[in-house]
Order: sequence, then structure tokens, then C-alpha cells
Amino acid sequence: MSLPVAVPPSPPEPMMTAEEVAAFLKISVSMVYKLRRTGALRAKPVGALYRFHPDVVRAFASGEPAVVHPFPHRRP
Repeated sequence: MSLPVAVPPSPPEPMMTAEEVAAFLKISVSMVYKLRRTGALRAKPVGALYRFHPDVVRAFASGEPAVVHPFPHRRP
């Protein structure tokens, strides 16, 4: 009898830049930021820029309801 082999979890997908999101959705970068401002695309601020989780972008592209992805929250 052999023991099951533990498979290490795959590394998380890297966050997408606004430029990558624009290329993926075939829209302009300014439209990506407009969608972020209106809340259609959720993003994580990184300095003066924003990063988008690939799951959120894919859900938006497929017309699914907004994916609530657990971004880490800052402590007050």
C-alpha cells in the first residue's frame, strides 16, 4: 500500500496590468480605467497604478456576475 503523494499547490496567477486587460478585452486602456472607476472591474491599487485579478477579468469578459475576489485589505 502506497501513501498518496502530496501535490504542491500551483503558484497564484500574476495580477494583470491595465494594458494587459485592455489587450485581453480588446478595448483601450482608458476604457479599462473607466470600467474600474464605475465598479465594473474590481482592481487592487499598487502605488499609483492598479492591478486586476485574472478571474475578475475573465468573468467580466464572459458576462458573468462580478467575481468577488478576496483582495487583501489594509488594516486601518
